[in-house]
Amino acid sequence: MRILTLCSLIIFVCISCKENKKEHVTIVNSENNLEQKFNAYCFFKLDDKYSTEKDSLVINSWLKEKSLLILTKDSLTNIFSQNGGGPNGSQWNPATDLYVATVTSSLPATETPKLYINGKLSSKQIYKYNSNLTWYVVKKDFWEKEIRKINSTDMQKLYSPELLNEIKENNYHSIEYLTQGKILKFEIANNKEKLTKFFHATNGE
Repeated sequence: MRILTLCSLIIFVCISCKENKKEHVTIVNSENNLEQKFNAYCFFKLDDKYSTEKDSLVINSWLKEKSLLILTKDSLTNIFSQNGGGPNGSQWNPATDLYVATVTSSLPATETPKLYINGKLSSKQIYKYNSNLTWYVVKKDFWEKEIRKINSTDMQKLYSPELLNEIKENNYHSIEYLTQGKILKFEIANNKEKLTKFFHATNGE
């Protein structure tokens, strides 16, 4: 009787352990579980500000690689980061197409964000990686015509508060200093959210 009771107890413990293990099994999908926030990125074609590449296969392959980086990295250096070699982080003598990626939440998106360039709605959607990541192209011929001077309203969003305070405290010729180069103003609207980003470029010898 004792042997039977002991066997029953062992079986019960084994079953309980298996059930507990099942309850704690977690299947992780790195792409689906990423908590992507509403954001936008901008790159030169093939990451080369002088690229003249026209092969769509080469460009699409690059877009796929870039999409994976956007979805798997916490942050990604891009043109909107104002990391160029010109004044105030502007891009120095750029001469190629721009590629803009819009990213929404990791939940299945029901709408694609709307992209406005200098207040004009852009319809140059070229590649949808998934329901949450969409690419637009801004052709060189287009942005060279649309790029404009920087005004006082732009400055508050184009430059960091730290830079604006530094200029104010040191009595620099702020208008001359901050208006170097020209910009394209990007506004990305997604439901009730809106992002404002800038392509800031300076040309010179």
